[in-house]
Amino acid sequence: MTELLASTQAQPVVLMSIVKPILLLATLGPWAWLVGRLDKDAGYFFLKRHMWSTIHIATGIVAFGLILMVPIFWIGWPLAVLIMAGEVFAYVTYRNKEVPEEQKWTGKTFGKIADKAEERRGEKAKQRAQIKLLDKSEKVLDVPHGTDPRTPAFELFENMLVFAVPRGADQIDMTVDAEKATFVARIDGVRYAQQAPEPQLCVQLIEYLKEHAGLDTADRRRKQSGKMWVELTGGKHTLELTTAGSTRAVSLTVEIDPEGRLNIPIGHLGLLAPQKQTVAELVKESSKVVLFASPPRCGTTTSMYAFLQEHDPYTSSVMTFEEKMAFEVEGVNHNAYRAGASSEQIMEQFAALLRSDPDAMMVAQLLNTDMAQLVAKSAEDTRFYLPVPAKDTLSALKTWIKIVGDKRLAAESLAAIISQRLVRRLCHTCRAPYMPDAAALKKLNVPAERVSQLYKASGKVMLKDRPSECPDCHGLGYRGRVGVYEIMVIDRQAAGYIASGEGERLRAHLRKNRMVYLQEAALAKVVEGISDIKEVTRVMGEKG
Repeated sequence: MTELLASTQAQPVVLMSIVKPILLLATLGPWAWLVGRLDKDAGYFFLKRHMWSTIHIATGIVAFGLILMVPIFWIGWPLAVLIMAGEVFAYVTYRNKEVPEEQKWTGKTFGKIADKAEERRGEKAKQRAQIKLLDKSEKVLDVPHGTDPRTPAFELFENMLVFAVPRGADQIDMTVDAEKATFVARIDGVRYAQQAPEPQLCVQLIEYLKEHAGLDTADRRRKQSGKMWVELTGGKHTLELTTAGSTRAVSLTVEIDPEGRLNIPIGHLGLLAPQKQTVAELVKESSKVVLFASPPRCGTTTSMYAFLQEHDPYTSSVMTFEEKMAFEVEGVNHNAYRAGASSEQIMEQFAALLRSDPDAMMVAQLLNTDMAQLVAKSAEDTRFYLPVPAKDTLSALKTWIKIVGDKRLAAESLAAIISQRLVRRLCHTCRAPYMPDAAALKKLNVPAERVSQLYKASGKVMLKDRPSECPDCHGLGYRGRVGVYEIMVIDRQAAGYIASGEGERLRAHLRKNRMVYLQEAALAKVVEGISDIKEVTRVMGEKG
């Protein structure tokens, strides 16, 4: 009676356990899959298939019976596993005696099977991944998965790009020290701070990306740069990586498609209609200096390259002089100077280029007074495009006069000064129209009769009568940027005023010639519905 009671009490334990049914399925399922493969193998080599099929079935019945019938599960289950494993071993032993030598199963065979299984898991991981890593030939690279120690780093990288790329980010910055990490995505010139994971994981990510970009992972101090390629949301993207470190922290900068963002035709820069006519006449000239004035990160390099590409490199000598080539222009002679070179070495290289009589030259950086004076003296025969860090055209003019050191030479060498800013474009999918306030328009010096409707950023669209995040701008309200420009043309009369130091008469002359000031150009974008007052106020209020 006691034994009967014990046996009836043992059965519910098996049925009520969570672990035991899982172990049962985990044992019988793979075994059934393996037996199916063994059955096909026996049929292929004519190895008494019916006999072995009977043995497989009998083994399964006995094993299943042991698991159910033995009162103590932890005795019955191991016995069942041993019987199933023994039956498989028996088949393999019999098989290897009957098949040719080259067809026998060995330890290497099972290693190959495991390798193929791992390869299949790798392919599935590639398919599941939202980004694909590419090499230079655009071949898709393996994705870390499973227990690979690089898997968490890849997943972090994937999350970063899935956030940044669809929103049009041009740069990702990460800084890691012993206590914390910061992760910032720069989208249309605005920094969006994101929640960063643990510092150790960020360090692993930096090392993982350095490995893919071909950088030295062991060197965390030296500044290093490299490239890698990814595919995301149906498009291929180039990532330029820069890493550096110190005793306190390491940093990573990822620039997204830098070349594509710099290579913009002159007609797409954002010039107003009258400014386009001015520029068309300006680029026809074959001499003098055009200065580009703006604070950092305001698109100066893009504008200079756009102007340079208006010169035909096959009928004239067109060249650049820069520390690093932003992107290659067909037919243009790109000249780079070494970052660690001395001023004397750079000037010697620059002077040698001028002796080759170029027709047009873009100089990426005005390094010193000697270079400015040499440019001014050479401007009679060469068109130069130069950047000057200044907030507007008049400030740039003062800087140019100071660095050249001679008002008359500075004035006579100038063709024009162009100042610019970048304002964010309103997302056309979700921008919200509104009636402007007359008092606000007056404050902005915009005639009320010119404006019946303005637009502002929204970030929301209506879906089924409910406001939802805009699918195009992902709730930001803006998508892309456009330039706003102030162009000071230095004609003979303006040059005379500059040479004689008559600033007020110069301003009156420029206004008489209908020069559009920077703020007027920016407000024109608001009136056209391209941007909004909030964005223009933000950009124009930034310190230059």
